[in-house]
Amino acid sequence: MKINYLQIFMGVFVLCFGTLIYLSDRSPDSTYFVKEFLSFLSFHGKHPDMFGFADRSLASFLHVFSFSMITAGIIAQSRKGYLVVTLGWAAVNFVCELGQYFDTFAVRSVPAWFERYPLLETVDDYFVAGCFDCFDVAAIFAGGLAGYLVLLKTKA
Repeated sequence: MKINYLQIFMGVFVLCFGTLIYLSDRSPDSTYFVKEFLSFLSFHGKHPDMFGFADRSLASFLHVFSFSMITAGIIAQSRKGYLVVTLGWAAVNFVCELGQYFDTFAVRSVPAWFERYPLLETVDDYFVAGCFDCFDVAAIFAGGLAGYLVLLKTKA
């Protein structure tokens, strides 16, 4: 299996760019990763939001796009592999979005053992504090489609 470093680099770059959404447009307390590791970089409230209305849906787009690029760059080398990876990440994000709509069910579905692990302990908070948004759903699938098309163009 051959690793596609260009795809991985593009995914990491887009993921890092997406971090600006969390540092500029959202309170550091609203995101676990920023709160725990990057709050000192946050400039939320000190300057106008960089992304305005688009910040929420843009994050949904960028998550699917960047994780698809990184994952495919490591494990996929064919059109079918790219499709599986991008649909997989779109599905994960879509289920998380649905969990915000059906928050009571989603919280009850989170295993108790998640509370023992730092990155998983806030999953139930994500469902309760989040808000289902149709624009996020559209952005999730647009991110998957964009990721798939870029993967095809950057195939080694």
